Amino acid sequence: MTKEIKKKTLREGFRANNKMLKEIFLLIKKNKKWWLMPIFFVFAILSLFITLAGGSSILPAIYALF
Repeated sequence: MTKEIKKKTLREGFRANNKMLKEIFLLIKKNKKWWLMPIFFVFAILSLFITLAGGSSILPAIYALF
């Protein structure tokens, strides 16, 4: 039963993140702040990289980057 609860909260988390990303994109589009797109893109790539590499043997490569 706890696995069902975790899946539900995980889905809700994805929906909340998806909604937030849509709002950010609409803000950029409406206010024509296109210079913000590369910043959000870099943050997304870094967060994905750190999430995938967390706790694995690729950590020394991350340290070498920074």
